[in-house]
Amino acid sequence: MKRIFIFLIAAIIFLPACTSTKWVRTPIIKDKDFVITLEQHQVEGDIVDQAYDHPFKIETSSFQKLLSDLIYMEQVGILGRETKSHVFQTTEVEQLAPALADTLATIDDSQRIRFTSYNRSKGLIFSTSRKTEGVLFIEPGGYLNIAFNFINSEIDLTETNAYPPDFSYKDPLKIKIADTTVFPPAYAESHEFETGRPAPMWIVADLEKLNQAVSDPADHSAPKEKATAPAEATGPVISAPAPASPEDTQLQEDIKNKLKYLKELLDEGLITEQDYNAKKDELLDKIN
Repeated sequence: MKRIFIFLIAAIIFLPACTSTKWVRTPIIKDKDFVITLEQHQVEGDIVDQAYDHPFKIETSSFQKLLSDLIYMEQVGILGRETKSHVFQTTEVEQLAPALADTLATIDDSQRIRFTSYNRSKGLIFSTSRKTEGVLFIEPGGYLNIAFNFINSEIDLTETNAYPPDFSYKDPLKIKIADTTVFPPAYAESHEFETGRPAPMWIVADLEKLNQAVSDPADHSAPKEKATAPAEATGPVISAPAPASPEDTQLQEDIKNKLKYLKELLDEGLITEQDYNAKKDELLDKIN
């Protein structure tokens, strides 16, 4: 009886290992600002061919366009307020885009790219470090897939920011429900599961349309609004003010979000009115 019991225990431990399926990872770039790893799907010890269209050459400018255009929405604060932000900061785009382009041009059709990018800028109110992680691959026909595990997730103080000991082992292609939603640019769309439900953090970009958007400055990433006929002039013509630059618009939106969040902290009694007024004046000075 004792031998049978030992055999059953060994079988419980051994059988899952024999039928295991996992992504085998090979780190190729470890930088203080980003990490890139190659992944291959392994079933029972054998690498499974994924039939990706790799290697694939994409211009760095196209990668920069894609990463810069990605917008996500998340729920923040105790009240669950929804806010939209860029997935990647400008410095992240400049560092990550050429590394992804170079890697994609050298891998084979069984490998996909897993990346982690670090955002060390300030958060809404307090200084913090955050990271974004996901996978990337090319489907036949010229479709770039990018799916995220998490976006701008705050880094634990105990974690080694520059060289994390390991990546998250969750497959982003299996995430069907999330508090974070990525909005695809005009040249992309959200991946749809077999049920017809869109994936919250997985988009598919048409590379032909992406390249057109890069070469044609008039082809904006956001959907175009329906044009309306101008109203008939009834008075003197007044020159319209020059439109705000993208940098100014982003700064104003960022400050607006910070002020809203700051007011939430005050209303919930988490900061004093003196702290609120001091920080509010500091933020408003930036747009004067």
